[in-house]
Amino acid sequence: MKIIYTVAITASLSVTWGCKDDAKEKQDYTFIKEYCAQITVGGVVGVDDKCFEIGDVVVGAKKSKGVITIRIADHLPINEGPANSASYQEFLDIPVDYLVPKE
Repeated sequence: MKIIYTVAITASLSVTWGCKDDAKEKQDYTFIKEYCAQITVGGVVGVDDKCFEIGDVVVGAKKSKGVITIRIADHLPINEGPANSASYQEFLDIPVDYLVPKE
């Protein structure tokens, strides 16, 4: 019984600390150059261009290799599981040259 409690407590602490780290990494960023990318929108359309103008503000998390990952769409259950024709892109990697932290 002690082992079960120990595992449960360890798992809950890991999840809690993991969530705190994610929250700290997220930050507002402002575009300093125009940026366009082709994204997956799902359904019949398939792909579309997503463009950002100078001054647009987004929430992102800095990743390694010189990119910041931003959320471009809300998560819905349709995106869970294997990709299908109705799936769509939720995140976009933007090179750090296009963004600065918002003050």
